Amino acid sequence: MSRGQHILLVEDDRPLAEALSLSLLTAGYTVAVAADGLAALKAFDEHPPALILLDLNVPVVSGFRLLQIFKRDRPTLPILVMTALSFEEAQDAVRSGADDFISKPFDPPTLRAKVSYYLGKGRPVPSQPTTTLSQPSIDDSSH
Repeated sequence: MSRGQHILLVEDDRPLAEALSLSLLTAGYTVAVAADGLAALKAFDEHPPALILLDLNVPVVSGFRLLQIFKRDRPTLPILVMTALSFEEAQDAVRSGADDFISKPFDPPTLRAKVSYYLGKGRPVPSQPTTTLSQPSIDDSSH
């Protein structure tokens, strides 16, 4: 894992944000916490992150709108959505550009594993989310 990579954590639940931030700091990342969409936009501009952890239900500017803005400005930036919303809404976030999602509640080691995967040293970020099913291939060389 690359130490010191900067993560933007967008979460309005203060106790959860503090716990996640501490967990990520302990793992060697630097973390900026934004409790609402406007603070997230400001933090995004002031200190560009290597990865964003995004709650979809944040005040002021919605998580879905933030996702659109972040992906428009930095299309290859990994964004992991954290949500207590339905599975269908989480899938909508992935279709809207999120690289992956994690359903609340979750434990910090699970989140750290996903962060480590997307910020893996020397490993390119996949162009498709990890929740995508692969299409079957047809081998027509025998015809």
